[in-house]
Amino acid sequence: MVGATGQENYDQRSVLGCIRRLSHRGPDALNVQIGRGFAFAHARLSIIDLGPQSDQPFSDEATGVTVTYNGEIFNYRELRKQLCQLGHRFRTKSDTEVLVRAYIEWELNGLNRLDGMFAFGLYDPRNRMTILVRDRVGIKPLYFADLSDGVAFASQPSALLQWPSCPRRPDPIGVSSFLSCRAALGQKTLFSGIKKLEPGCLAVISGGRVTVRRWWTWDRNPAPVDSRELTSLISSAVERQLVADAPVAMLLSGGLDSSILAYEVAKQASPGVVCFTGSVRGRDYDEAPYASLVAETFRLPHRIVAIPPDPSVDLVKKIVMLRSHPMGMHNEVAMYHLARSVAEDHKVVLTGEGADELFAGYGKIFRLPFDHQRSQIIRHLPPRLQRFIRGSLGLPQRGVSALDLFLERYSYFPLPLKEQLATAQWLGDLDGDAALREHFGLLWHECGGTVFDRVSHFFVRSHLPALLEMVDNTTMAVGLEARVPFVDHALTSVALNMPARARLKWNSTAAFLSAAVQPISLFSERADTSKVALREAYGHVLPAAILKRRKLGFPVPLGQWAAGTASAPFRRLLLDSNSAIVSYLDGSRLRSWLGANRPISDDFGKQVWMLCNLEIFLREHFA
Repeated sequence: MVGATGQENYDQRSVLGCIRRLSHRGPDALNVQIGRGFAFAHARLSIIDLGPQSDQPFSDEATGVTVTYNGEIFNYRELRKQLCQLGHRFRTKSDTEVLVRAYIEWELNGLNRLDGMFAFGLYDPRNRMTILVRDRVGIKPLYFADLSDGVAFASQPSALLQWPSCPRRPDPIGVSSFLSCRAALGQKTLFSGIKKLEPGCLAVISGGRVTVRRWWTWDRNPAPVDSRELTSLISSAVERQLVADAPVAMLLSGGLDSSILAYEVAKQASPGVVCFTGSVRGRDYDEAPYASLVAETFRLPHRIVAIPPDPSVDLVKKIVMLRSHPMGMHNEVAMYHLARSVAEDHKVVLTGEGADELFAGYGKIFRLPFDHQRSQIIRHLPPRLQRFIRGSLGLPQRGVSALDLFLERYSYFPLPLKEQLATAQWLGDLDGDAALREHFGLLWHECGGTVFDRVSHFFVRSHLPALLEMVDNTTMAVGLEARVPFVDHALTSVALNMPARARLKWNSTAAFLSAAVQPISLFSERADTSKVALREAYGHVLPAAILKRRKLGFPVPLGQWAAGTASAPFRRLLLDSNSAIVSYLDGSRLRSWLGANRPISDDFGKQVWMLCNLEIFLREHFA
């Protein structure tokens, strides 16, 4: 979707230029509507009420209220019944019309009635006001730019670059945020002048002013739930998200999260739901045998998609342009291949994203409170003994705050490495990563509670939206809508407020004592167990092999890629005389860093991958 507001008259050619940049997201219909004070456009992926009567932009004939909208309202049938009882009459069976009429009836108070994933722009001619709204957790993306000729918005920032008055410059702080966190955090983007509407927020555009405020906040004290209630929440979320008038599939890795979804899909006897698994060559990286076990156990149709091992530069360019973002997560090429196969026969796919963030699936970083405690104890020892123990346990060589320790562990490119490689200009822009530290600090202190609570809060408020955006853009690149049942807002609130022991626990007292003298990398998932609540709720129905297996997370062997010949074309881009990244990183220092002798490491592979993607992104969008 694309829109602009705040000017009396708009040129249709400008709007068409923007929406055509997003035609991959909606291959079924493309429409533009221009009125006094607004211009909306929409590229439709038809999922509910497939006929042209539900095409967008969609207007209410009586009031003129007009919407362009991306996503699904899962409870649209219930809301439709309520609105009919209040006297509304419908001309379609779509959730889009329900959204419009819910606004007409309840105005902004109607947002709290919506259960779904959505981002939309709505123009109300009765008060000449436009509102932009993003769903609670950030499943669907929304960007906007306050320009000289009004406010423009879109599902992806690259569409806004087509708007004549939009600047075309990278944002240096966004670049730093990407290198640290694989995404620009908060309202920041990689595009100067373009902002992200954050999850659970709305923007009111009226009288030439843009006012952003939060329309939804986390329930910090929901009633505690037991295993039966947890399974009921998950089952209900899956049931609602299977609703579609188009074929539905699901991604199955054979990990805990997707196996739970497979069980719920099978339990509900959903006809036609096919499981898809990506198979990566190499014994340590292929999850297909686990996925096949789950599909056979629950008698679900199953297709295995071979994932090519080494992406070409041209393929990475294509995905980066479709995504409007450099790939920061190493599985995105594999996800693209898988999504393309699913999209051949399906328009909707269920995925297991969100469970790791909600139920402490990243054991190495959710154990940060343990490392912080150890660091605090060690600081009372003699300096020489401190240095030895800190080195043995993988702890910082000086005592740091829990927030600083989290920043160090979470960052792919920690500040010292960025400062080592940075040009003088970018070093000044970074200002010690002050903007990034401010973002982390605000979230850290906003949460309060224990260190574990704060880590959980950050993952759901900041890490999860970036992950969801990756999933959305990678699947929508091929005209496929991804739905994420674990990110149901009721389930999210409950999970986020579970005690730490319900998500991550020591296997025994002996395991805890053994872990005390080991670095996290050695004991994680050996001395402790993550996603405790999910394992207890579904342990009786899942195969034992699934419950016992270690987390892989749809991996590809990036360490081998970075050390081998497959990365050579990408390295040449980085070191080319016309490299775009030299605006940020000193060329000679970068060459030395890339050429240094080091063991094969996936961490280094991820860093090289991110730099190569950033180079391609900068060239394709700003050259």
